[in-house]
Amino acid sequence: MSEFKGTAGRRAKGCRWPAGLLFLAVGLSAGTVGAQDATQEEPVLLNTIEVTATKRLQPLSEVDGAVSVRTGEELREAGVRTVEDLGKVFPGLIIRKRGNRAYSSISLRGVTSPDFYNPAVQVYVDGVPQDPAYLTQELVDVERVEVLRGPQGTLYGRNAHGGVINVITRKPDNELRGRLSGTVSTHDRMVDAGISVPIVEDMLYGALDIRRSDYLGQIHDVATGDDDIDDSRTWFGRAKLEFAPKDNPFSLALTAQHDELVSHEELYISEANLEGLDFDSGAQGGVNEIKRNVDSYALTAAYDFGAATLTSVTSYQDRDISKRLIQGFDTPEFQETLAEELRLEFGFGERWDGVMGLYFQDTDFKRQLPAIGAFFGTSENRVESQSYAAFGEVTYVLTDSLDLTGGLRWSYEDASIDYRRVAPGPLSIQDDDSFQDISPKIALGWQVSEDHRLYALVSRGFKPGGFNHTLPFTLMSDDVSVSYDSETSTNFELGWHGALFDDRVEAGAAAYWILTEDKQIYVGPVTGQYLRNAGEAQSYGVELEARVHATEDLTLDLGAMLGRSEFTDARDPDTGTQYDGNRVPFAPDYTFQAAARYFVPQDFMPGDISLRVAGTYVGRAYFDEANDLSQPGYLLLDAAVDLLLDNGISLGLFVDNITDKVYRTYSYQSGGDVFSSAGEGRVFGVTGRFEF
Repeated sequence: MSEFKGTAGRRAKGCRWPAGLLFLAVGLSAGTVGAQDATQEEPVLLNTIEVTATKRLQPLSEVDGAVSVRTGEELREAGVRTVEDLGKVFPGLIIRKRGNRAYSSISLRGVTSPDFYNPAVQVYVDGVPQDPAYLTQELVDVERVEVLRGPQGTLYGRNAHGGVINVITRKPDNELRGRLSGTVSTHDRMVDAGISVPIVEDMLYGALDIRRSDYLGQIHDVATGDDDIDDSRTWFGRAKLEFAPKDNPFSLALTAQHDELVSHEELYISEANLEGLDFDSGAQGGVNEIKRNVDSYALTAAYDFGAATLTSVTSYQDRDISKRLIQGFDTPEFQETLAEELRLEFGFGERWDGVMGLYFQDTDFKRQLPAIGAFFGTSENRVESQSYAAFGEVTYVLTDSLDLTGGLRWSYEDASIDYRRVAPGPLSIQDDDSFQDISPKIALGWQVSEDHRLYALVSRGFKPGGFNHTLPFTLMSDDVSVSYDSETSTNFELGWHGALFDDRVEAGAAAYWILTEDKQIYVGPVTGQYLRNAGEAQSYGVELEARVHATEDLTLDLGAMLGRSEFTDARDPDTGTQYDGNRVPFAPDYTFQAAARYFVPQDFMPGDISLRVAGTYVGRAYFDEANDLSQPGYLLLDAAVDLLLDNGISLGLFVDNITDKVYRTYSYQSGGDVFSSAGEGRVFGVTGRFEF
């Protein structure tokens, strides 16, 4: 295979770079391999790259499904600092705030959900499922991010029927590593530091990461004259301890993490004031304040038996949100999640390998409302759920070029609600329900040649039913206390990925059709919405992606998603309004991405100078099932210049959203006017980083 210089630090420390910088497209996917060690002489070949998308180490080239990978180095190059930023580098991934980062919409292949508390796309960090209010979290010391497109119910279960974002952070080891970086821009300030040390060589390792991020804001208050009223502050800290004795089959890893956010970002701007990003606190009742604290703990233990590895992942996440709304009252929320996964990865001979396991999750959610004038008394809503699952997936090699994968997951959910309100009434609601699902998967992979693979896939996703986490202020009876049913999706997919022209082009393509049944939507007025099942929807389209090594110094990344996500047999169960033919909210028909990175040829300094330009076009997206509110298609352009020195120091200048495009991330209608949250405007900034 030919060699090409990498996309970052191509000559740093004298390292060589592979041409086939990792690229899997199963539905179109691309990924790249980061910098090699200075002593490594051979390029990393595609079939040696291993990912954990299938919950077992597996060569990326052998995964039959839509998996894209980006390394931590690539994410830094593109200015990706949070999960929300991942849409910059993964074609077809749409992540948009609906007012604030705790309430975000994630869409893959047109499968999305309006429910803040029960998303359609799940986020995992080091094998731990994340709280829905913590999906758009900071990305700190990341090794790679894997995006799995399409329903992933067999291995990932609940809330993975649109896809999975799998974040893998770097593990501490025998190498002493450290970093200090900072960013100063027109909109934010960020300082990030970390160190990884061997505590006891070949046995015990530790790591500590910390980040402080201040968003300065961009919205002007016309009532007070204040600028940048939508500011926020984030503190992030994480400690890791890894016990992995050399030549010992047992390993143990403990992670403790704290994230603290204080924000005024949930500001909805009237249509007349949107272009100028002007908010009227006088007319709209003041400025919101949101405080979110998340504590996360995870214990991962593994034992390697040789032919099989037994892994246990135990996690606990405690999240609380305190919100002072513009109406002048608080709506605190609390959620605790305990999860346990026990899985066995196995391989027998040259033909069999797979994974099987058990899963349990207990979630306890509580939301409180204060008294509202003389109309409503204090209330509290408590929703609990317990999830149980057994799963397995096996791959059998039929011939030297053909293999068959089959999988199955059984899921069972217990859910209950306990709602109590002082007045009027008083009103008290207690109810419980259960839900089951079988999520099968079957895939056929054909290695046509060393550089080309075709696959066919059928998979299923499961978004469990349950009870409403938020109930309307105007609730006068238990009419909406009844549970809503589970939402399921079935995915049919054909894909190809491979390399062309002596590895100068790495590309992939996939065609898919997804049928979603019992679609969960919000019904009722904005101030009194609740979840119900609306019927069926479908999503179909094609994904295309390519990495072009145009020259030794120039690399191009191209991506596109063209499709349609629409209701096919659906109606509002309250009003009877038909939605057939309407677009599913937050799911544009098409997205296009292009990025170019060029290393300036030079010999006057020990390092590299690189230029990067990138553009993303997002088609029209609707914000409601009636398709009355939408954001027309728009183009975002970014550019950066980086100086990468061999001594570990790097400096960069960047500008995001060069044209200062104003665009909506969410809209709602109230009182005859439309109110929207706005995307990020133009940002100029400088970054600096030192690594050892």
